[in-house]
Amino acid sequence: MPLTPFHLGPALFLGALAPRRLDLPTLLIASVVIDVRAALVVFGPLGGPVHGFLTTVLGATVVATLVAGVVLALPARLDGLVDRVRPGATATPAAVAAGALVGAWSHVLLDATLYADVTPFFPLPGNPFLLGAFGLVYGGCVAAGVVGISLLAARFGRSWHTGAS
Repeated sequence: MPLTPFHLGPALFLGALAPRRLDLPTLLIASVVIDVRAALVVFGPLGGPVHGFLTTVLGATVVATLVAGVVLALPARLDGLVDRVRPGATATPAAVAAGALVGAWSHVLLDATLYADVTPFFPLPGNPFLLGAFGLVYGGCVAAGVVGISLLAARFGRSWHTGAS
């Protein structure tokens, strides 16, 4: 997506639905980090197609592995800061890994619905998810984000007032 923040909507929604199974900070990071390469293509220093290897399931899995590794390796003082956006849960290695995979794979799926140059199952050619329905996908991302933020706000509000998750 040309505007990476759209990817945050589905990530917020999924993270709100499964807070103990999907680590929210990891999910959010993994859902947008893939576009760093695309931004470098669009804005100059890299050449090649906007949607390259990272917007494949294989490439996204590599990204997810790196993101999960970085999150799990955070020093305790940084992890404590990150805990502030974890609604009542601490990160388990399984939740971090799942958050990274879901975030990265959802990025590929969303881009695959919009762009013909995405080949999600590379090295196999083609894109079986292509819809080209930009308004529908962007609207769905915004709606998912609004619902996700609402669910998280309700969960955070409850944990702030009761000290529970």
